[in-house]
Amino acid sequence: MYVADGRLGSVPPAPPVCSLHSFIMRAALLPFALLPLLAFAQSWCAPGAEWHLTTGGYLFSGYLHRTYTGDTLIAGRTAQRLADEGYIISFFSGQPEYLPRSAVHFTSVEDDLVLLLRNNAWDTLVRFDAVPGDRWYPGVSEPCGEDHPSGMYQVIDTTTIWVDGLALRSFTLDGVQADGSLVGGPLLTYNERIGLLGGLIFEPWCLFDGGYEVVRCYSDNEISYQAPEWTDACDLGLRVDRNGEDQMPPFPNPGTNHFTLDLPPAPHTITLFDATGRMVLQQRTTDARPVIATEALPAGLYRIAVRDEQGGVMGATWVKER
Repeated sequence: MYVADGRLGSVPPAPPVCSLHSFIMRAALLPFALLPLLAFAQSWCAPGAEWHLTTGGYLFSGYLHRTYTGDTLIAGRTAQRLADEGYIISFFSGQPEYLPRSAVHFTSVEDDLVLLLRNNAWDTLVRFDAVPGDRWYPGVSEPCGEDHPSGMYQVIDTTTIWVDGLALRSFTLDGVQADGSLVGGPLLTYNERIGLLGGLIFEPWCLFDGGYEVVRCYSDNEISYQAPEWTDACDLGLRVDRNGEDQMPPFPNPGTNHFTLDLPPAPHTITLFDATGRMVLQQRTTDARPVIATEALPAGLYRIAVRDEQGGVMGATWVKER
């Protein structure tokens, strides 16, 4: 469900177009002089599109590699197939547990409207033609009770960002309360091609539990984007976590104001990430048994990445108690 320019609308019935072939066919109908401009008009699921995401939630964190693998038909509607591969580290059992993850998602496009298939129904994910004031529910039903329009998102700002010489539209969203007023702060951002910087989990702002996704990096056959706050390798952790075991267990674990690592004798860079994938500490050391001070960090689950001078990475999970 979506509202554009204050008008409530339903999902358009016409089959969407997102494949490169259909895009070229439409472009061929226009004057040849416009083709250089149209080469960058594909706002979603560009050829070669892939995302690297940090994923997490209450007592778990992990990594996902999402890839656009091609188009398919779902009930006569063209849909884009997005495949996930990755893992989460769960702490529900009381000890860190490695769990592989794989999933398939489907989106569909009608002009600049991107739909997400949820619960066997199509619903608005983002509108790349939105203007300030446009609003919509991020699910197939009103998610915050019966007080319309509570739970909707509203576009509060639009701008342009440049990625590899390509101008992309960028949008900032806020939440709408039951009386129609805004929550009062930007809640989400999404960019053309890249999509929601919060990934495909587009839950209403009124829900505070459940999982989340954060885009680390995006690339397709023409552009490459890395989130400003992500300063390490896009796939950090994928190689070191596949065996599901810590390769250099920290101790004590759980701990409070510090932890210690046993490392091979060589220079290393130690990086600590919180459950959202945000880097909270980085320290370079030549010690074989470095002590990492953590007094300033809040309690929670953390991921440790240790990189050597040759680019090799080791990983571990550490829990800080209150």
